Amino acid sequence: MQLNVGSLVLLGIAAFTSLASAQAVAFGQQLQNNDQTNHWVTWVEGEHACPGMQVLDVLTKSPCNQAFSLGEVMYTFTGCSGDSGAPTAILDSGGLQIGGCSANDNNKINCHDGLHDIIKHGTCVIVTGA
Repeated sequence: MQLNVGSLVLLGIAAFTSLASAQAVAFGQQLQNNDQTNHWVTWVEGEHACPGMQVLDVLTKSPCNQAFSLGEVMYTFTGCSGDSGAPTAILDSGGLQIGGCSANDNNKINCHDGLHDIIKHGTCVIVTGA
């Protein structure tokens, strides 16, 4: 197969379009001050975590293989190491990998006057391809 300049430009535009439509899902640890049970939580990156988060399970269990929804879209984290390891990828409702995850700086997010703060552990970038 031989590529010319026009083909390379077209491939570059397609790659840029895919990157331009990326979305992100954040994940972290909810600190429950009333019952001292910490939970894995997830929310849409860029939106405030406190009202928009979804609780997955207690922190001692893996956040992977648990379906969750953000809006009308269903996702599942995958690639967790051990019982409480962070995810390395994210799947769509059909089980196809649609993005990768990376760890963050463990930034603390204050919620409801400290009633249940969140420590952000990472972000998964989803590429929609549209």
